[in-house]
Amino acid sequence: MLAAREEPGEPNSESRVELVQERDGLGRYRLLPATGRTHQLRVHMNSLGLPILDDPLYPEVLADSPDDWRRPLQLLARTLEFTDPLTGAPRRFESSLRLARWPR
Repeated sequence: MLAAREEPGEPNSESRVELVQERDGLGRYRLLPATGRTHQLRVHMNSLGLPILDDPLYPEVLADSPDDWRRPLQLLARTLEFTDPLTGAPRRFESSLRLARWPR
């Protein structure tokens, strides 16, 4: 698994980042990608100096971690919306899951 990085020049991806809550030196963010590039949210958060908790690739690749499910990446899609490319119908999916490292 390879890590991606930002390159100089015209951006090819866009994400909006909003701080939702702060607690014990950590932040919970709403990430709204306008594009869908590989590792986009992980790269953008890392470039802001806010790497996602338990990320085995950013800010550095951890040799033995990618398959270690004891500490999953703390990135969760709460809502996914898109226009169905076949029917043109709007689609919306919501998850009731919570981040393991951000208890209620």
